[in-house]
Amino acid sequence: MRRILPGLALLIVLASPVPAAEETPSPDPVSSPSITGLTVEIRDGSVLASFHLLGALDSDTRTRIASGLETTFDYRVELVRRRRFWPDARVRQHRILTSVKFDSLSRQYGLTLKLDGEVERSSTTDRAEEMEQWLTAVKEISLGTISDLPPEGEYAVRVKADFPPRFILLFIPWDRDTAWVRGPLPPFPVTEHEPRP
Repeated sequence: MRRILPGLALLIVLASPVPAAEETPSPDPVSSPSITGLTVEIRDGSVLASFHLLGALDSDTRTRIASGLETTFDYRVELVRRRRFWPDARVRQHRILTSVKFDSLSRQYGLTLKLDGEVERSSTTDRAEEMEQWLTAVKEISLGTISDLPPEGEYAVRVKADFPPRFILLFIPWDRDTAWVRGPLPPFPVTEHEPRP
């Protein structure tokens, strides 16, 4: 009987269900931030770009805003020229920062938009919806004029948003930067590049 018991114990151990290994939670790709709705136009000789950021206002970000901490979204915008058989040539690059700071006394959101370090727009509101639009919807931002761009070139504007990394289980980094999104620059108006005598 003493010889049977060890074998029986081994069978019980082998037959017992093994708990599944603990899986590291991974970010839901559906909720990852992304740039959408990029449009590019030429108006009065200036290049204007508009775009929208989706999936960035999660519960952590809203909590940070409500606590009164300044919260900033960081966008990179580039004007590039297409080159055959070579990577696109970067013609211009800009950095856009949209920021909000909540004042708990006045219950107002202070809003700023900076282009290359200079305040381009500012506003205040007591409406959360308007504040969220300010952070995530950049409308008709000027990327300079077309006067110094050769009209025979093929150009495009590309945009991405950069975020500080977050960590899963305190040590696994989660890169939340968006992918580049690209939109073509429309043909130059004829009046902007008339032949010189």
